Amino acid sequence: MKGFRLPQATLRTRLIIGFAVVTAPLVILLLWNNLYSTTVVRSQVAQSNRSLLTMYMNDMDKVLEEIQNYLFKTAEQNRDLLSLSQNERGGWDYYRAKTQMAADLGVNSNYYEAADVLFAYSSKYDDLFVSQQQSVSFQRKRDIQSRLHEILKAGAGADTPFSGWTVTELNGSHALVRIVDTGYGSAAGAWVDLDRLMKPLHALGESGKGEAVLLGGHSGSLPLTTLKAGLRDELQATGAAADTEAAAGAYTIAKLPQPYLLVAQPSRMAGMRLVLLVPEKSLLEGLPYFRYLTYTVPVLAAILLAMYLYYLQRAVVVPMHRLIKGMRKIRSGDLSARLPDSRLPEFVTINETFNGMASQIEHLKIDIYEEQIRTQKAELKHLQAQIQPHFFMNSLNIVYQLAQIRSFDIIQSIALHLVRYFRFTINTAAASVTIHQELEHIRDYLTIQKHRFPETLEFDFKVEAGLENYLLPPLSIQPIVENAMVHGFSTSGGGPFRILIAVSRNGASGEGAAAGGIRIDVADNGKGFAPGMAERLAARVEEQEPGERHVGLWNVARRCRLFYGAAVSLKFENGAERGALVTLGLPEEQDADNRQAG
Repeated sequence: MKGFRLPQATLRTRLIIGFAVVTAPLVILLLWNNLYSTTVVRSQVAQSNRSLLTMYMNDMDKVLEEIQNYLFKTAEQNRDLLSLSQNERGGWDYYRAKTQMAADLGVNSNYYEAADVLFAYSSKYDDLFVSQQQSVSFQRKRDIQSRLHEILKAGAGADTPFSGWTVTELNGSHALVRIVDTGYGSAAGAWVDLDRLMKPLHALGESGKGEAVLLGGHSGSLPLTTLKAGLRDELQATGAAADTEAAAGAYTIAKLPQPYLLVAQPSRMAGMRLVLLVPEKSLLEGLPYFRYLTYTVPVLAAILLAMYLYYLQRAVVVPMHRLIKGMRKIRSGDLSARLPDSRLPEFVTINETFNGMASQIEHLKIDIYEEQIRTQKAELKHLQAQIQPHFFMNSLNIVYQLAQIRSFDIIQSIALHLVRYFRFTINTAAASVTIHQELEHIRDYLTIQKHRFPETLEFDFKVEAGLENYLLPPLSIQPIVENAMVHGFSTSGGGPFRILIAVSRNGASGEGAAAGGIRIDVADNGKGFAPGMAERLAARVEEQEPGERHVGLWNVARRCRLFYGAAVSLKFENGAERGALVTLGLPEEQDADNRQAG
């Protein structure tokens, strides 16, 4: 954007940026080096453990494949199994086939040690023949038989042991079941306990270097083998299916109770994955130096930065701030600002030069200020004297008109008001008057005018309580009232010409003066301002020279500004219904006692 400029950086900001430019690359390089080392270690460990998992998973799949091939062979070639449902129950042929089948299962259970149970089943007579390993207890055998009866009675279908190796649960443990149907009312099957299948890998958990577990189930994150209780719950709660799928390609970091490096290998024989979880803490224990630096260097850099900034704060920034603060005080008008002594030779010279310049400017400004006061007093008296002939001529004209109609009682009343009016007017020694005195003077003026126009002139005063002693230059309101009489007097509306003078405090949202000052409203119901006149008058009173017209209003604004030495406003507008409204806005109120004390 054209003309837009970024703010200039302070000295402190520049020093911090310089320190950051030097130290930040070193810290970033250290962090990157540690991150790279960590990534390399993770990758190497993951590759090594993947080879281990692949070997174990291939062994498991080979065992399952051999058992499954045995079952297929038995279902196709074993005549005793095929004839179980062909012979009558209780007959010699059935008894012989049953005995021979049980013996065959017993022999093969010794050969296929991974299978906890080998069994044969006659669906016609609901007979189940089981041969278990010696490590399987009698009670465990009965529980397995009961579970197998449920599975066999359910029959074949999708996702059942009849279609492939299927995970089943029994008393909190999981096993793989495979059933092969002969097609003649009989079947052969095997029960493989997964915890026993995983026994060689449980040594990892005992050594504390990692945990191996089989995951499966519908969610893909159900632990099927023994695992630490806390780790098991976290694994199920977080749903590790997505993590194990990602780990099947390379590895992933699972956010469990603590970060774990997770490597997975899917089984080709069953719907499960062999997962190895290695604690990242033990994984990275070979990098103590880099880990120490990673945590220590940023802390040391922060400490050095704090010490560096503290030194610069005392040696450079604080003296600079004192110098800037002193210059701002000088600019705001406080010429008493002085800088204390400094330890740095450069700042000693700067402070001495600043203090000498401030002292010279203070004395010079006092001389100029006193001369300005004398000039303003002379100009104020000149302006007061300038407006007196204007009022005098108007007053003589009123007396002349009353003498023509020979109203001697009215002349006596007017004479009294004229005496007070001119006594107030010619008192040029008074630098200020109160609101009450100014309004009494205006009352004399309007009373004279009312004697002239008894039926067509009305006036009223409204002064907010507490403002009677507010000080202002003499004849600040009277010219505005006189202009209302001269230029706004009208009876064409059918009623008397009314003038209202209201004095009130100016609120936070008030118009005409700054918040905290007062406003003086002179309103009438006369002709009002002609189009464009209000704007011309507002511009006229802001000019530097009086000009030839509207000198009275210009004098009011000029004298008030000289008197208060602050912003003064004079606003012109037409009333809501008719007539004119002139608002004089003055600064915050000062009563007579405070003014004299100042």
